[in-house]
Amino acid sequence: MPRYFFHLHDGAVTRDYEGVELPDATNARARAVHEALSMASESIRNDGRLVLHHYILVTDEADREVARIAFGEIIDVRT
Repeated sequence: MPRYFFHLHDGAVTRDYEGVELPDATNARARAVHEALSMASESIRNDGRLVLHHYILVTDEADREVARIAFGEIIDVRT
C-alpha cells in the first residue's frame, strides 16, 4: 500500500516524515480534508481566528504533490 505524507504550511512548514499508508490518492486527500477541518476547528476554539491560506500539502513516496488543501477551501463561511 502506498504511503502519503501530510505537511502543514502555517507560516512555517511542519514536515511529516512518518506518513500514513492509504489505498490511493483519493483517500489521502480525504484524510487531509479531515485533518484540516480538525486543525481549523482547534484554531478557532483556541485563538478565535482562522488563517484561510494555511494548508496541508499531501505528497507521495516520491515527494510528488498529490493534493493541497487550504483551510479556506474546506469551510463554508456564511453571514
